[in-house]
Amino acid sequence: MTLPSPMLASAFVLAVAAAMALRSMVVNAGRRSLVRVRSDRNRRTDTKIQG
Repeated sequence: MTLPSPMLASAFVLAVAAAMALRSMVVNAGRRSLVRVRSDRNRRTDTKIQG
C-alpha cells in the first residue's frame, strides 16, 4: 500500500511541525528550570548577606 504524494507530503509536514513544537516545549522547560535555580541562589546569597 503506497500513499499518494500529497498525503505523504502533508504527513511529513505535520510530523516536522510536531517535532518542532515538542522541541520548543523542552527548551522552554529547561529555561524555566534554570531561572528557578538562579533565583533560588540569589535569594540564598541575599539572606546570608543581610543576616
